[in-house]
Amino acid sequence: MKPQEKQVLDAIYQNAAMGLDATSTILPKADHPELRKELCKQLTYYQDTKDAVRKQMESCHVSPHEQGEMAKFFSNTSIQLHCLGGISSGEIAEFMLKGTNTGVIQLTQVLHNNPDISEKLQHQGQEMIRHEEAYMKRLKPYL
Repeated sequence: MKPQEKQVLDAIYQNAAMGLDATSTILPKADHPELRKELCKQLTYYQDTKDAVRKQMESCHVSPHEQGEMAKFFSNTSIQLHCLGGISSGEIAEFMLKGTNTGVIQLTQVLHNNPDISEKLQHQGQEMIRHEEAYMKRLKPYL
């Protein structure tokens, strides 16, 4: 596997891992039934994507770069602090939109910085971006 390909797969993996962690942390705080359903759907997407990329990388005898424990801790602590005293559906949607948008920006930058990757991998990254953009569109009514 070329270093550029590993970098792109790591970016996809990281996006899914961070989304999974954030969604898992905020889901118990959501009480709006439709928003909960949307979060659960996205949680499944993140888990499936993370698992698929891990298998894809392992088939090439490389491992994905895992998010550090301190980064996870600070991310989860930030979410917990933000939710102290309760959080509305609009605030949950806003929080998830910001995080998702950050992931889209980061993945777009990685794809632009690695133009020599395979067409299949380019398509895989673009597909995640499209999925995340559609998710953001579905969150906007909750703002």
